[in-house]
Amino acid sequence: MPRKTHHKHSSTKGYRRLLDGLAKIDGVHRVATGRIKPRMGSGRPIAPISKVRRTDSGLSITINTDGAIVDAYVVTDRPEAVEEAMRERGWTAS
Repeated sequence: MPRKTHHKHSSTKGYRRLLDGLAKIDGVHRVATGRIKPRMGSGRPIAPISKVRRTDSGLSITINTDGAIVDAYVVTDRPEAVEEAMRERGWTAS
C-alpha cells in the first residue's frame, strides 16, 4: 500500500501524528504538508486544526503546533465526511 502522507523534513512528531491520523480517515486519498511558519505570541491553541477551507481537490487546513503554524492539504472526494470525522475526533474547534 502506498504512503498517503508527505512529510517535510522539518516536521515535528506532534503534527506528523495528526497528519497520519488524517490519512487514515475513510475517503482521504492523500495528505501533504504545505507552508510552515513560526507562530508568534503566547497562548495555547483552542484546537489542533484552527481552519478548514474547501478547495477543488478537497480541503486546505491550518494546524497549530508548539511554535509553528502549518498549512496542509487533504486530497479527498468526500470533504463533508472528512470534516465530520475531524470534528468527531476533537481536532477542530467547531
